[in-house]
Amino acid sequence: MKKVSFIGSFLIILVFVSIIFIPFQTYLVIEPRSTEGDPVLFRLPEDQTFSVRYTHSIHLSEVEEFYRQSTNQIQQTMLLYEDTAIGMPSNAEGNESFEVTKEGKYLLSNMDRIFSFIDIRIGQVVANHRLVVEGEAYPLADYFDKGSVVRMQLKKQSLYDQWKGVTVVGKR
Repeated sequence: MKKVSFIGSFLIILVFVSIIFIPFQTYLVIEPRSTEGDPVLFRLPEDQTFSVRYTHSIHLSEVEEFYRQSTNQIQQTMLLYEDTAIGMPSNAEGNESFEVTKEGKYLLSNMDRIFSFIDIRIGQVVANHRLVVEGEAYPLADYFDKGSVVRMQLKKQSLYDQWKGVTVVGKR
């Protein structure tokens, strides 16, 4: 009888430890690369899409890059911008589509660019980089130092990883 209760207790503890330490849920993780600090985790919506919006440093117009989760990588799907000047594409490549929207902006769509991670230097003056998830904009300068480099990537996180003091979608 003691052997059965010991095995039962061991199995309950094993399940509990597994739930806490095995990474189950995928998050968009943004972590500092050039400074100290904790990573910030964002839960993605069911369609697993998000975007990064910023002001271009040369022509001072809004740019929005659209992404989605593709397995455990990030796929760029669209690019919306106002000027085809320095640093911005003036046409599509391969199977991509290039069009002008009703608002006069340029839309590069049907993109299939895959990244294991994306490094971003948070603008010090003009850029105002914002992560947009489900229509809510999160200024990256609220979480990291201006001028610092951050890495954005998809990672599976365990409950323990989340409890270590990281910020999850703006909430501790």
